[in-house]
Amino acid sequence: MNSENRRHAQPPLITSQVGRLHIMIRKECDKIFREQKFPVEMDQIPVLAVLYYGGGLSQQEICSKLQRDKASVNRTISFLSKRDMAKVVQDVTDKRKTRVELTASGRELAIQADAVIKKVETMMTSKLSEEEVQQFSTLITKLFETSFT
Repeated sequence: MNSENRRHAQPPLITSQVGRLHIMIRKECDKIFREQKFPVEMDQIPVLAVLYYGGGLSQQEICSKLQRDKASVNRTISFLSKRDMAKVVQDVTDKRKTRVELTASGRELAIQADAVIKKVETMMTSKLSEEEVQQFSTLITKLFETSFT
């Protein structure tokens, strides 16, 4: 591509905007978590959140919900377990399976993380009307339902 064409070329608009929004949200959350001296990294927060809202889940269920690889989720679970924020327990209905559950300190941390995320979301949507927030949520949900396979 020559320099003239590059000057007029535009990145895929929606992909670029969603990527920029993701980076902005992540940076703001990370800044607040660091200010509050959170004992976990930003990458570990989604595991805390999915366990908080989903209750006891298998490692595979966590991977599926977060669309993350098993090794990454296992590292986070190990980290949380060593710090008494989560525990791995045997499934009561199927003894071959294990489930991951938050401990009391893990639930408390998840509540604090949830408050930070809600604060950032409020900041992010402050210039939108209620109707626009609902439209945005509907559109994002439709995009999530898109199959790339």
